[in-house]
Amino acid sequence: MKKSLLLAVFAAFSLAAAPATFRPYHKIAKVKWLALDTGIDHPAWKSAPSYRLMKLVYTIPDINRKPLEAGFVQYLYDDKYLYIRADFTDSDIMTNAAKDGGHFYKQGDLLEIFIKPGNANYYWEIYATPNDLQTRFHFGSRSTVGLPSGFAHKDVGIKIVSRLNGTLNNPMDRDKGYILLVAIPIAELNRPHAVDGVAEYPAGTVPFAPGNDWRIQSARYNYGRYLRETELSCYPQAYGGYHSTEYYAQIELEK
Repeated sequence: MKKSLLLAVFAAFSLAAAPATFRPYHKIAKVKWLALDTGIDHPAWKSAPSYRLMKLVYTIPDINRKPLEAGFVQYLYDDKYLYIRADFTDSDIMTNAAKDGGHFYKQGDLLEIFIKPGNANYYWEIYATPNDLQTRFHFGSRSTVGLPSGFAHKDVGIKIVSRLNGTLNNPMDRDKGYILLVAIPIAELNRPHAVDGVAEYPAGTVPFAPGNDWRIQSARYNYGRYLRETELSCYPQAYGGYHSTEYYAQIELEK
């Protein structure tokens, strides 16, 4: 086989083996006010777009593949919070998480939210469990993930409300699923942060406000006795891991 043909075959294989970056664009509607205790039933969710989680991609067959147990996410915001509603089918709702601030992906069912400005490297990783626990990590960039400074949890007023259609941590029955409502304070997204005592960026560098480019990804860990293996899924579908920030959806906040 000629060298030119070999190079062409190799190039074609490389393109097929690496899925193209898919970054959807969508708007997030603003509500005047959303009460946390009744927020899951707010009428604005009926008109908010719903995004289906797909399997995290590690191999070519994972592309456009749905998890066995479905998950959907929606977004709204008001003057104080960014809201995420997650509707998860789950045959065995479970978590060993017992207090805020933990690495809950090691402990059971979990919603993860990643959010960042489009033109900056810093971002947040936020957890929500079906027993209303939360964790907030902040990273200076993807290259710093794993350093102790990024995994320093801080209570910044994130609120979690869950509604279970089943029983938590009871492997003897079969559950239907659960809904999560997560409220992330916009003040947290706009305030200055520090890494190891050194200011990382000034307040308001990239305000979370209409007209600014922000990116978001919602991801899931799904454990359970009825699954052959832990299901990892996300929206948008990403390749290689949840920290693949190039796949995060671009969002526009409606005025």
